[in-house]
Amino acid sequence: MSAVQLPDARVVEPVQDWAAVENARLVNEARAALLKSGSAVSIDTIASALGKQPDTVRQWVGRHRRAGQLVSVTHDGQVYVPSFQLTPAFDHVDDAVAGVVRRLTDYGMDGWAVWDWFQTPNTWLDGDVPADLLAAGDLEAVLGAVAGLLQE
Repeated sequence: MSAVQLPDARVVEPVQDWAAVENARLVNEARAALLKSGSAVSIDTIASALGKQPDTVRQWVGRHRRAGQLVSVTHDGQVYVPSFQLTPAFDHVDDAVAGVVRRLTDYGMDGWAVWDWFQTPNTWLDGDVPADLLAAGDLEAVLGAVAGLLQE
Protein backbone atom coordinates (compact mmCIF):
# COMPACT_ATOMS: atom_id res chain seq x y z
CA MET A 1 0.00 0.00 0.00
CA SER A 2 1.39 3.41 -0.87
CA ALA A 3 0.86 6.76 0.75
CA VAL A 4 -1.60 9.11 -0.82
CA GLN A 5 0.10 11.97 -2.52
CA LEU A 6 -1.44 15.39 -2.24
CA PRO A 7 -0.76 17.74 -5.09
CA ASP A 8 0.86 21.01 -4.02
CA ALA A 9 0.45 20.23 -0.33
CA ARG A 10 1.58 23.22 1.69
CA VAL A 11 3.29 22.97 5.05
CA VAL A 12 1.72 25.31 7.59
CA GLU A 13 4.09 26.52 10.25
CA PRO A 14 2.72 26.74 13.80
CA VAL A 15 1.91 30.26 14.91
CA GLN A 16 3.40 31.51 18.15
CA ASP A 17 0.97 33.55 20.18
CA TRP A 18 3.54 35.99 21.57
CA ALA A 19 0.86 37.92 23.47
CA ALA A 20 -0.08 34.75 25.37
CA VAL A 21 3.59 34.00 26.06
CA GLU A 22 4.14 37.53 27.38
CA ASN A 23 0.98 37.34 29.49
CA ALA A 24 2.15 34.06 31.04
CA ARG A 25 5.55 35.61 31.77
CA LEU A 26 3.96 38.61 33.50
CA VAL A 27 1.63 36.40 35.55
CA ASN A 28 4.53 34.18 36.64
CA GLU A 29 6.63 37.25 37.51
CA ALA A 30 3.81 38.70 39.66
CA ARG A 31 3.23 35.39 41.42
CA ALA A 32 6.94 34.97 42.13
CA ALA A 33 7.04 38.47 43.65
CA LEU A 34 4.05 37.67 45.87
CA LEU A 35 5.62 34.41 47.05
CA LYS A 36 8.90 36.18 47.84
CA SER A 37 7.12 39.03 49.66
CA GLY A 38 6.58 37.03 52.84
CA SER A 39 2.98 38.24 52.96
CA ALA A 40 1.46 34.75 53.10
CA VAL A 41 1.68 31.82 55.45
CA SER A 42 1.51 28.11 54.77
CA ILE A 43 -0.97 25.73 56.33
CA ASP A 44 1.94 24.24 58.31
CA THR A 45 2.92 27.67 59.65
CA ILE A 46 -0.63 28.38 60.81
CA ALA A 47 -0.88 24.91 62.36
CA SER A 48 2.39 25.39 64.23
CA ALA A 49 1.34 28.83 65.52
CA LEU A 50 -1.98 27.47 66.75
CA GLY A 51 -0.67 24.15 68.05
CA LYS A 52 -3.05 22.27 65.74
CA GLN A 53 -2.72 19.57 63.14
CA PRO A 54 -2.25 20.73 59.52
CA ASP A 55 -5.35 18.76 58.44
CA THR A 56 -7.45 20.66 60.99
CA VAL A 57 -6.14 23.99 59.68
CA ARG A 58 -6.66 22.85 56.08
CA GLN A 59 -10.32 22.15 56.88
CA TRP A 60 -10.67 25.52 58.64
CA VAL A 61 -9.18 27.35 55.63
CA GLY A 62 -11.38 25.37 53.22
CA ARG A 63 -14.50 26.18 55.21
CA HIS A 64 -13.72 29.91 55.15
CA ARG A 65 -12.79 29.76 51.46
CA ARG A 66 -16.08 28.11 50.54
CA ALA A 67 -17.91 30.76 52.57
CA GLY A 68 -16.12 33.44 50.51
CA GLN A 69 -14.38 34.84 53.57
CA LEU A 70 -10.80 34.30 52.51
CA VAL A 71 -8.66 33.28 49.58
CA SER A 72 -5.71 30.97 49.38
CA VAL A 73 -3.30 30.01 46.62
CA THR A 74 -1.47 26.82 45.80
CA HIS A 75 2.15 26.73 44.71
CA ASP A 76 4.21 23.56 44.30
CA GLY A 77 1.59 21.57 46.19
CA GLN A 78 1.61 23.93 49.19
CA VAL A 79 -1.42 26.01 50.17
CA TYR A 80 -0.65 29.57 51.21
CA VAL A 81 -3.00 32.03 52.89
CA PRO A 82 -2.23 35.72 52.34
CA SER A 83 -1.77 36.87 55.93
CA PHE A 84 -3.54 40.24 55.60
CA GLN A 85 -6.78 38.25 55.95
CA LEU A 86 -5.91 36.83 59.35
CA THR A 87 -5.56 38.23 62.83
CA PRO A 88 -1.91 38.51 63.95
CA ALA A 89 -2.13 35.21 65.86
CA PHE A 90 -3.53 33.48 62.71
CA ASP A 91 -6.48 32.28 64.77
CA HIS A 92 -9.34 34.19 63.09
CA VAL A 93 -10.28 35.65 59.76
CA ASP A 94 -10.47 39.45 59.96
CA ASP A 95 -14.18 40.21 59.43
CA ALA A 96 -13.55 43.57 57.74
CA VAL A 97 -11.13 42.02 55.27
CA ALA A 98 -13.50 39.10 54.65
CA GLY A 99 -16.10 41.53 53.35
CA VAL A 100 -13.64 43.06 50.90
CA VAL A 101 -12.40 39.62 49.83
CA ARG A 102 -15.96 38.50 49.17
CA ARG A 103 -16.64 41.51 46.94
CA LEU A 104 -13.46 40.89 44.93
CA THR A 105 -14.12 37.16 44.49
CA ASP A 106 -17.75 37.86 43.56
CA TYR A 107 -16.31 40.19 40.92
CA GLY A 108 -14.45 37.16 39.52
CA MET A 109 -10.97 37.50 40.98
CA ASP A 110 -9.16 34.33 42.03
CA GLY A 111 -6.88 34.00 45.06
CA TRP A 112 -3.77 35.16 43.20
CA ALA A 113 -5.54 38.24 41.82
CA VAL A 114 -7.02 39.15 45.22
CA TRP A 115 -3.63 38.77 46.91
CA ASP A 116 -1.99 40.88 44.20
CA TRP A 117 -4.70 43.58 44.50
CA PHE A 118 -4.16 43.87 48.25
CA GLN A 119 -0.34 44.02 47.91
CA THR A 120 -0.09 46.46 44.99
CA PRO A 121 -0.03 50.27 45.20
CA ASN A 122 -3.46 51.48 44.15
CA THR A 123 -4.28 54.67 42.25
CA TRP A 124 -7.64 54.89 44.02
CA LEU A 125 -5.62 55.12 47.23
CA ASP A 126 -3.08 57.69 45.96
CA GLY A 127 -0.49 54.94 45.58
CA ASP A 128 -1.03 53.37 48.99
CA VAL A 129 -1.21 49.59 49.35
CA PRO A 130 -4.66 48.27 50.40
CA ALA A 131 -3.19 45.73 52.87
CA ASP A 132 -1.17 48.48 54.56
CA LEU A 133 -4.24 50.69 54.92
CA LEU A 134 -6.23 47.82 56.39
CA ALA A 135 -3.46 47.18 58.89
CA ALA A 136 -3.63 50.87 59.83
CA GLY A 137 -7.40 50.59 60.29
CA ASP A 138 -8.49 52.56 57.21
CA LEU A 139 -11.20 50.22 55.95
CA GLU A 140 -13.18 53.11 54.41
CA ALA A 141 -10.36 53.99 52.02
CA VAL A 142 -10.03 50.37 50.92
CA LEU A 143 -13.79 50.11 50.37
CA GLY A 144 -13.54 53.25 48.24
CA ALA A 145 -10.84 51.59 46.12
CA VAL A 146 -13.03 48.52 45.70
CA ALA A 147 -15.92 50.73 44.63
CA GLY A 148 -13.61 52.39 42.09
CA LEU A 149 -12.47 49.03 40.73
CA LEU A 150 -16.03 47.74 40.47
CA GLN A 151 -17.18 51.09 39.03
CA GLU A 152 -19.88 51.52 41.63
